[in-house]
Amino acid sequence: MQEILSPPDEVRRLAQGYMRRTGMAPADFARRVGYAYATLGQFLSGKYRRGLESKEAAISEAILRFLGTSHNDVAEPFTGKLYEIGNTRAMRGILRQMREGKCILLAYAPPGSGKTDVARALIPEFSGDGVDIFRIYCRAAIGRRDLMRRIAVACGSIADLSIERTISNLRYDHSGRRVALYLDEAQHLSVECFETVRELYDELNWSLCFAGSHQLGKIFAKWTGDLEQLERRVVDKITLPAVTAEEADGIIRSELPSLSAAKIRALIEGSHVDIRIEGVVERYLSIGRIMANIREMQDLMPEAADRNASVVSAGGV
Repeated sequence: MQEILSPPDEVRRLAQGYMRRTGMAPADFARRVGYAYATLGQFLSGKYRRGLESKEAAISEAILRFLGTSHNDVAEPFTGKLYEIGNTRAMRGILRQMREGKCILLAYAPPGSGKTDVARALIPEFSGDGVDIFRIYCRAAIGRRDLMRRIAVACGSIADLSIERTISNLRYDHSGRRVALYLDEAQHLSVECFETVRELYDELNWSLCFAGSHQLGKIFAKWTGDLEQLERRVVDKITLPAVTAEEADGIIRSELPSLSAAKIRALIEGSHVDIRIEGVVERYLSIGRIMANIREMQDLMPEAADRNASVVSAGGV
């Protein structure tokens, strides 16, 4: 017979489950809920008794309010505008390939191509019907335990200091479903991180896409031998195209239809970035800069002010 919990006990169960699943420390949870660590500790240990029901109810309400928000432990959903340009079409191909079967992909993107926002926008479109796709941001100098924690949190599993236990939880929680991970800014990963994530491919049959800058290709070349087993499993290497002048022209005209051809050319010229790659300076159009320049011009055009809030870049620098 299932135990019937009192309202405060149920809230305690939910809070403790949330902290186990996300790996969040009790002190951090207390700060997010808005109570002192000592106060929350008393609540979670069930030490509030007769005469303190009102305080217990207030803490319960604060916890439920926090747990009820949709952005506590997952990335914010993409709410911008997606343009059907080359990088968008290439990203659709990557995600389609990840859906179709177990694979490892490498995806390179020039600066300003917008791969991050395009991936965020398209992943929900390709998730479902027995396949779950999750995006993981790989920050600079991330260690393998922190990386596995991020993967567990993104997948809604329980994060643990033990990598072995985290992988066991991922296996249990996603049994019977296909999973694909899109690892963004993967040029930041170490050999140890790559090898740890490879286990998800080998043992759990998950698909992996390592996406990053041109530096990602140099890393694989530099670590030839150390990453031999991973590289042998890579089935495709895709380069996302940079934004072209023609695509930029179409985006600008769609958002600023009254802009003259001369001003469009000037806006495009001002949206380039210069990047040094292996001692050679290369010039790219940045969709992030394009959108920033569009917003700046819209601020100066009263007739377009009502559209300004809806113009959010589908790409970033």
